[in-house]
Amino acid sequence: MPDIKFYPDNLTITVADGTLLIEAIRQAGLYIDAPCGGQGKCGKCQVTLLNRESPVTVLACHFTVTEDLTVALSPRTEAQILTDSSVPIAHLKEAQIKLLSAVIPCPAIGDCDSLCGRVSSVLEQLTGEPVRIPLTTATTLYQQLEKLPRLPVSDEYPSGAWKGFFVLQADTLLAIREQPGNAYVLAYDLGTTTIVSYLLDAVSGKTVHISSTLNPQTVYGADVISRCEYAVSDPESRLTSSIQSAIAALAEEHIRALGIDSSDIFFAVLAGNTCMEHLLLGVSPDSLLHAPYLATIDQLICVPAASLTLPCQIGAQAAVLPCIAGFVGGDTIAVLLSLPQQTFDSLTLVLDIGTNGELILGKGDQLYTCSTAAGPAFEGARISCGMRGAPGAIDHVSVEDGKLKLHVIGDGIPTGICGSGLLDLVACLLDLGIISKRGRLEKPAKWPDELKETYGVRFVTRNNVSALLLTDDENGIYLSQKDIREVQLAKAAIASGIELLCQEMKFSDTDISQVLLAGAFGTYLSPKSACRIGLIPEPLLERIRAIGNAAGEGAKLAACSRTVLEQSQHLAKQTHFVELATSRQFQETYLKKLNF
Repeated sequence: MPDIKFYPDNLTITVADGTLLIEAIRQAGLYIDAPCGGQGKCGKCQVTLLNRESPVTVLACHFTVTEDLTVALSPRTEAQILTDSSVPIAHLKEAQIKLLSAVIPCPAIGDCDSLCGRVSSVLEQLTGEPVRIPLTTATTLYQQLEKLPRLPVSDEYPSGAWKGFFVLQADTLLAIREQPGNAYVLAYDLGTTTIVSYLLDAVSGKTVHISSTLNPQTVYGADVISRCEYAVSDPESRLTSSIQSAIAALAEEHIRALGIDSSDIFFAVLAGNTCMEHLLLGVSPDSLLHAPYLATIDQLICVPAASLTLPCQIGAQAAVLPCIAGFVGGDTIAVLLSLPQQTFDSLTLVLDIGTNGELILGKGDQLYTCSTAAGPAFEGARISCGMRGAPGAIDHVSVEDGKLKLHVIGDGIPTGICGSGLLDLVACLLDLGIISKRGRLEKPAKWPDELKETYGVRFVTRNNVSALLLTDDENGIYLSQKDIREVQLAKAAIASGIELLCQEMKFSDTDISQVLLAGAFGTYLSPKSACRIGLIPEPLLERIRAIGNAAGEGAKLAACSRTVLEQSQHLAKQTHFVELATSRQFQETYLKKLNF
């Protein structure tokens, strides 16, 4: 069995003879960029073999391990992860967690009421609703009561009384304390590419700490279909264990940062797309891969937080927001929860553009939604020199005085181009006539010499197709004909979804009064460029507004408010799903929208 030593982690593992190198990297728990899920299509899982006469670069998904190896992995770039939202905080109604001061009469000899009965009776009087005491709390109920200060015998309390603070999650007693102390809840936005965790004060709803990370499942593919396909053939449930480990690690980061105890965390809410939620819960996503592409579960799910490996108070629950359809999940519900009630007083379009694009069009109590397989192009995946929004990424491109101007995150040497930069670049090249309306990369009749001289932009051939070199370095950043096609496919999917939702509601796109862009790509993209390429109808340019990580905001509200959490179930049932995958009209519209 060969040994593999990985640099720069200085980690050595032993694998079975014949193991694919990409699988060995996964087994080692190390990161490798593999947007296509190891199918050999993207060419981004390159690693360097060092134990040769000279270093050799290979694709990890194609290389079979048959001998001892020393492997150098590319350094991992930390993406800029969006954690903020511009959605105003709603007033918290019906707090999820309550800290109640209460006095429990001590029993006298001859009393037959149980301790659970006594405690629940007092708490019911305070809350106005039945209170449940679970076994996890009842197991040590007597010991917890005995630790409380005791009131002396009096006419009111013939046998004395225990006085303390009682922590309830909804109608369930979770803890008893001598002092109020701190109470926190967790909220998670489980994105396909990134995960954001929020720790909130359960009483005020204030965010006290934020932690985030790249989704570790990206080593199994950039898109949900690649992950579904891997998951259904993986008896070890690696995607489930990896996402559960990630959310637990983010919670531990909160605990370390604030110096709190895990027993101070009493509830968690998690929101993700349908695939992400299935994998989180250990539910096979097989049904999402076959027509009619249904979710296996779509209701609000509450499970013990411990079952998801979350470090919380014993007995704490974790709620996973309901899904609307096979590819419209709890993250879309979270976006809706985050929006003020008056948002849909006029016709409003909400776009959350990522690997999977979710669209909502609504007016009044009529909400329609659809999902489009935009692909990961707008997140930098499957693009020749694509990367996530991290230092070194070209994130914006403009034409100034007839010259192409590149902006790089961190102002250093460009190492790739991210989604927002790709969108700008295509829009600029359309304006310069270097890309035709049909998406063909071609040298215009009047080539702008100053463009070539300033940035070394010139036509080259890469992988037997035309490409445009953007930097002076011969091996530098380039845009290929294939990359432009990826942009066309992605933008056509979103544009078709917008048109068909409008048709479903019997409106035209010009009737839309506002366009709200949720998520990282929506926050950083240029609305002008989005309209220029036809991603969003051009008449809507002045009506576009970014709202940041609205899914995270909705998850936060649901974590703090019982009313909001219950509203999630109503929204899931109220929202009409429009199936595009099997629609002939979608196919016709899609072909029409491919042109810029």
